[in-house]
Amino acid sequence: GFQGVFFGLLLPSYSSLQFRYIRDNKRYATLFQSVVLPCQYTSVSTQPAMVKWIYKSYCRDRTRDSFSLPDSLGAGSTASHLDCSDSRRTVRTVASISGSSVTLSEYYKNRDVTIINTADLRIGEVQWGDSGVYFCQVTIADDIEGQNEASVELLVLGDLCYYQTDDILRPLKSETTC
Repeated sequence: GFQGVFFGLLLPSYSSLQFRYIRDNKRYATLFQSVVLPCQYTSVSTQPAMVKWIYKSYCRDRTRDSFSLPDSLGAGSTASHLDCSDSRRTVRTVASISGSSVTLSEYYKNRDVTIINTADLRIGEVQWGDSGVYFCQVTIADDIEGQNEASVELLVLGDLCYYQTDDILRPLKSETTC
């Protein structure tokens, strides 16, 4: 009889990397409080993911705008905080993880910053300058289709109570406690 060895045909599989979107992609943190920025993705790939977090400052100061008079804020004010070229704002790598090794960029080396739960960014003791948009980029060698980036906004606030209207935070006018 015929004796042979069967070789399986190996074709690249595209698992279409997908992010599980958190309904609220904005986070608010009080100055010096810790915050976790979520990055949840799915992939059927068995290859390890490389996750990189990038910070981009707002195009305009959202903290200052939160205390501005209401008539100074137009309906499209949110987009103006986000829509500008990178050359008009601060852009820097925060941290990356490959396997179990977390690497912090030079700017964050003396800060309580790490990646937890596979891809979430934890910032301990947030500072005023931490307000901005954080991008989570996931790269998997054999998963090249699908979206590889998601973002979450972080707005650092002082020790006050706030309520939200039209995507802008305003201080509470009452004497109630939070």
